[in-house]
Amino acid sequence: MSSPDPKGEILLKLRKVELVGFKSFCEKTHITFSGSGLTCIIGPNGCGKSNIVDAISWVLGEQSHKSLRAERMSDCIFNGTAKRPPMGLSEVTLTLIDPELAAAAEFVLGSCAGDISAAGPVGVPDSAFGGASNQRLNTEDTEVTESTEKSEGGEDASATEIAAEVAPADEESSTKPEFLKKKRAEKPAMHLKPGEVVVGRRLYRSGQSEYLINGRVARLRDIQDLFMGIGLGPDSYAIIEQGRIGQILSSKPTDRRAIIEEA
Repeated sequence: MSSPDPKGEILLKLRKVELVGFKSFCEKTHITFSGSGLTCIIGPNGCGKSNIVDAISWVLGEQSHKSLRAERMSDCIFNGTAKRPPMGLSEVTLTLIDPELAAAAEFVLGSCAGDISAAGPVGVPDSAFGGASNQRLNTEDTEVTESTEKSEGGEDASATEIAAEVAPADEESSTKPEFLKKKRAEKPAMHLKPGEVVVGRRLYRSGQSEYLINGRVARLRDIQDLFMGIGLGPDSYAIIEQGRIGQILSSKPTDRRAIIEEA
C-alpha cells in the first residue's frame, strides 16, 4: 500500500504490520512487505485475511465498529478459544517508509563512509601531549601537596562535613525501588531508519485506547494530521472493504460518477 500526494511531494509505502491480540491474531505476528509491486495475501476462508485490512484501517483512526465487522469495539480484542485464554490488550503497529528520503540517507551515509575509509586513520603527534602540559601538571601537583601540608587537620574536618552532607543524598538514591530502575533500563529505545514512521494503536478491555507515533503516546488528531496530506485515512479510497467493489459495479451511472469524482 502506497500513499502518493497529488502534488507528488510525499510517497509513503507500507513496510511492516505487527499485530498482537487483534481479532484472530492472539500471538505477535509480523507481516513484511518488501517488494515494490503488487502484494497478495491468500488463504482459506476464516484464516484472517480481512482482519489484516481491518487492522490497518483501525490504526489509521477508524472509530466505527461496524466498518471493522464487529458488534462493538471490544470485539477487536482476541476473545479466546477452547485452548487459549482471552487477552486484555489489542495492539497494531504500522511501519511506513519514504523511499526517496531513505535512498538519499543511504547515499549520504555511503559517501561519508567512503571518505572516512579513504582518509585512513588519523595520527596525533606525541608533542601535542608533552612539554608544557606535563610541566604545568607537575607544578599543580606541588602546589596541592604544599597546601595539604599547611592545612593539616582543618581541611580534614571540612571534608568530613561535606561527606556527611552528601551521604543522605546517596541514601535517598539507594532507597529507590530496584524494579523501577530495571524497568527503565530494560525499556529499549526505538531505533528508526531515515524516512521511517511507526504508527500504532492500543485498545484495552477496560475501554481505554491510545495512539502511538514513533513509540510515543499521541492523539487521534495527530494521526489524522499526519496522514491528511498523503491521502490515507479510514474514509479514503486507499482501503476498500468487502462488498464495496460490488456496490460500485452495480450502482447507477450517476452514482458511480459521483464516487469517481469524489475519489
